[in-house]
Amino acid sequence: MLSRTFYSRIILKHSLTDFARQLHAKQTVRNITKPATIKTTHVKDKHDDFCQKYDLIFSDSNLIHQVCTHKSFKLNNASTNERLDFLGQKVIQLYAAEHFIDKVPPEKLKYQLKLYTIDLDKLGNIGINLGLNELLYWTPINEAEVIKAKDEGQEIRPSGEVSVAGKALRALVGAIYHDKGAFAAKNFIYKYILPAEKTDI
Repeated sequence: MLSRTFYSRIILKHSLTDFARQLHAKQTVRNITKPATIKTTHVKDKHDDFCQKYDLIFSDSNLIHQVCTHKSFKLNNASTNERLDFLGQKVIQLYAAEHFIDKVPPEKLKYQLKLYTIDLDKLGNIGINLGLNELLYWTPINEAEVIKAKDEGQEIRPSGEVSVAGKALRALVGAIYHDKGAFAAKNFIYKYILPAEKTDI
């Protein structure tokens, strides 16, 4: 009899394959790599440093800019990270399921998958720890207060930063999967997103 792990992996991989096929069929790949001309040299250097730090050399340098561009960003020609976010969520779901399938009882598996795919507080704090919040393009709900505080030499946290960083982290995984393949995405997820424990990948 085939194991529960085998069936779970087949179902999840089939779902991810179907989604990837639809993504290409709708020619969304072309949209994913559409240049977003929104950079200053200083910010571009930050993106370059981030990619070098985590060994993320994309075939299109604009991809990391799109990863960091939230839909709230007020620039009409900027490609946002929504599609990459959606793809990344599915990829994380696959490998989180693979990781936890034999580690937690069935009744807790759903919770663990939700924690690492939907819980933006969890994902956002991981993203902030990686430094993604320093690279984001977005418009905080309390933007006026943030600007005023900065002008006065003070600092307040932009409202929604954790959530936006969580979406950017999922988008980053989507970009890695799209540009560098499943193995690279899996390695990144196991190394930086899932709990730090010795696991054969």
